[in-house]
Amino acid sequence: MNLLSLNDDVLRAIFAALHGPDALNVSLTSKRAYALAAPRIASQMKCREPEELPRLHTYLLANLPNGVPRGRFLESLFIDTGTFAEDIPEDADADHLFGTDFSQAHLLGDILLEARNLRDLFFERFQPCLERDPRIGDAIRSLTSLVKLRLYTIADSSLSVFDSFRSDRLASLTLSYHVSTDYPLRNHTKTLPPLVSALSSLHHLRTVELIYFHPPSGLTHATNRTSPAPSFPSIQCLRMSDTSLPALYLVEYCPNLSTLEAFPDPTIGELDGEGPKWPPLHRLMVWDLDGALSFSKRLRTADQFQIPGPVRLSDSDVPIEASPEQHLLDLLRTTSPIGLYMRITTSCQEKMFWGSRLLLAAPRLRSLEINLEGKMPEETEDYSWLSALPTALMSLPLICLRVFVEGRQYDVSIPELDQGLGPRIRHREINRVKALLPLPPLLVRAIPSLRYLSIGDMAPNSEVLGRTAVDPSIRALCVDEKDVEWEWDALRRLAMIRRQCWWRVVDGTHERELVEISVEEGEEAQRRIESVTEDTTATMGSASSQQLLHSAFTHSLY
Repeated sequence: MNLLSLNDDVLRAIFAALHGPDALNVSLTSKRAYALAAPRIASQMKCREPEELPRLHTYLLANLPNGVPRGRFLESLFIDTGTFAEDIPEDADADHLFGTDFSQAHLLGDILLEARNLRDLFFERFQPCLERDPRIGDAIRSLTSLVKLRLYTIADSSLSVFDSFRSDRLASLTLSYHVSTDYPLRNHTKTLPPLVSALSSLHHLRTVELIYFHPPSGLTHATNRTSPAPSFPSIQCLRMSDTSLPALYLVEYCPNLSTLEAFPDPTIGELDGEGPKWPPLHRLMVWDLDGALSFSKRLRTADQFQIPGPVRLSDSDVPIEASPEQHLLDLLRTTSPIGLYMRITTSCQEKMFWGSRLLLAAPRLRSLEINLEGKMPEETEDYSWLSALPTALMSLPLICLRVFVEGRQYDVSIPELDQGLGPRIRHREINRVKALLPLPPLLVRAIPSLRYLSIGDMAPNSEVLGRTAVDPSIRALCVDEKDVEWEWDALRRLAMIRRQCWWRVVDGTHERELVEISVEEGEEAQRRIESVTEDTTATMGSASSQQLLHSAFTHSLY
């Protein structure tokens, strides 16, 4: 079938997925294709260097053959800090700030005034540019199609762009406030009232991300206590990174909140722990126990609870009120998660946490993901403590278990690897993999309810092993380092995994058996298990929650 035999409306719908070089290649095939696809060439633009901005300005303000400026077809614009780079003097000190030349800000004003159909805007150094060219604020207010907006280096005064804001489509908003280590804004404030006012005018906002937002007090301290509390019913996801504690007052104004990622600095400001309870959450992520304890009294249940920061369990055989495991168990009693992610330093034998104590604290727990690190000193680490993991987990009615033990990272180019340190490092990496290999069947026997299991990293670091003779079964697990995909995982704090193995647990003739499955299939099963709550099972009939979970996830992915 000839693509150009389709009518123009169909072709426009097809070409809508193109941008940049792909749109250019299609537009060069024929005059008709050019007329339909050429506008897509300029649909997404990025600027990372000061030299690029004049060229981008000229290109976007130039007319297409039909007389329409290319900027009218711009849908996504990314303005990086490098756009404002300046020549750094040779005698500059270590505290010299980067990205401080705003002499070309007027070019951005021109582009934004022309980009009437912009849907996605990423803008670094926003407040300094706004002060240099106020037209930038007027242009953003007039963008009726804007769906996603990310503004960096802002202050209270920056939020004036939302006065008479015309877009009723804005669904995602990121606001990163100024910080002294990056680009301080003198005589500018960060307080709750201007933000609350801005959010009140955005009625279709679903996701809000706040970075470096440090209001000194809650809203009740800045406004009349008799005024009604604000409410943002459309907001479902709230991400707060490096904020003060009073910034968390926003949570109580989001009655339909589903996801909360809260990484506050517990040393900045105060939060009234006796205030109103926050809504139950589908997913709660906190960086560490200290941050979570600062607002734990506000929490209700959270179907998924994630703690990416390290937690080190103590070795005490008696309860210690302020110990990490007691704090963690208290948080689990409050949130009662179905899915739990933890990064733990452990011996797998801490009686005050594992086994029945964890079960009693989290009776709904069905999916557990743990990133484990041993307590043994690096020079004597042999990973023998992993043999105690099945016993530690045997009381839990888990359906999905995901275990990760990361190999220590080394610079394989250092001379020590060819000297005395090298053999110890290689021996330690071999021991890590050997300790993981027998775990799958042992965990299946220990946890009768288990239906999905994942173990990683099951491949040794081949660069650490080098060409040293090792057990063939270990060498066979190596992967080609060139084939390893590097992509940062913000939750797991990992840049890559060499081998993540997944199995489905099925009933065999004599005992339960492990059937290897793909990573995609395993992660989809984990996602579904963690999504089944009492509310969803209640709508499916009289079958018990446990039966539904077993039937739904042992057969649905065959």
